Amino acid sequence: MQPGAFRYNGDMLRIARTVALGALAALIAVSASAAQGGSDTTIDLLLQSMVISVDIPLPMWDDGPEEWGGKAPRLTFLKRSGRPELGDVYKRFFSDVKKAVGSEPITSPSYGKGTRHKGPRLSITKAGGSREGVSFYLDEYPWGFEYVNNLVETPTSVETAGSTPANRKYSYKFTKQEGIAAAKKYIDQLTPGTGPVSGDFTIREEAWFEHEKGRLFTYRLTKLYRGVPLVDDYIQVAIDGDKNLANISYFWSKEIEEKGSTYTAIDAGLALQEAKRIVLDEFENQPPPLTLFGVKLAYINYRKNPQMLLPVWLFDCRWSETRRYENPNWDPKKSEQRYIAEVIEHKHLVAVDAFFMTMVQLLPADL
Repeated sequence: MQPGAFRYNGDMLRIARTVALGALAALIAVSASAAQGGSDTTIDLLLQSMVISVDIPLPMWDDGPEEWGGKAPRLTFLKRSGRPELGDVYKRFFSDVKKAVGSEPITSPSYGKGTRHKGPRLSITKAGGSREGVSFYLDEYPWGFEYVNNLVETPTSVETAGSTPANRKYSYKFTKQEGIAAAKKYIDQLTPGTGPVSGDFTIREEAWFEHEKGRLFTYRLTKLYRGVPLVDDYIQVAIDGDKNLANISYFWSKEIEEKGSTYTAIDAGLALQEAKRIVLDEFENQPPPLTLFGVKLAYINYRKNPQMLLPVWLFDCRWSETRRYENPNWDPKKSEQRYIAEVIEHKHLVAVDAFFMTMVQLLPADL
């Protein structure tokens, strides 16, 4: 079965799934009644196997970075030595000419409480339609910031003649190296920089052209510890086809130290079993038909204290829901469809502690 092949059709499919799970549980209970010991474990394992469809290979230690040596990595908890020295972030992006028209408190799952400074709202109408939104904004946290400019319009790539869905072909406004050079200039101008890394810490550099949404060019730096990415400790820049800044995110700790004992990370297979149990609990034994799209070992910020970082297995699960509604412009005299079907893609991220195989909360208590 291909990823995304499932369709979740509201109450009908939920009821059908519940009935199937209930029938299976009853069948197992009857067949196991003669052998009373261990029946609960058998039921749990069989029910969990139905929760997440896995159509991709799980990562193996042999596939990991060189630092792992084909074995399960030995890791510790990590702690930031302190908050980054960000300086006056507001003045880097706003001036007497370019002013914020308001601000509001915000909360990020990864970085806690912060403030959003917003530019004026805009409304743009073109041949393809219209869009409304905030022209630009700056999200400021004690641990970093993100600036988003919604006024950029020039794509970095366009499809060329002869491009097909099976073989996309593009022409680009600039080369990958030119895009990296432009992104690095924005990092030098608008952030405190990366600083040195040493010991078991390294930096991973990535750059790519996006071929969807705004068709931007993105450059990203991610810190790694013993080959494991710190997904909440990164710098990212996105530019448009004219090399104008579309987005810059700076959440970078110059000093991170090991904290506590060293443990051997559990493998992806064990973590997946716990992820299935978590999903059953979250959806009260009535989960939608989830498909696994990605899995990786990573460090994330501890939601109660972003100064701490925890190693987890992250499972990117998704499902599709089809909604039907009546066409408000339906005319029975015309060949229009009376009902319109809309497919909505849902994502559900599950985190499992890579040391103790327990659920890790991804949202703070006040979200």
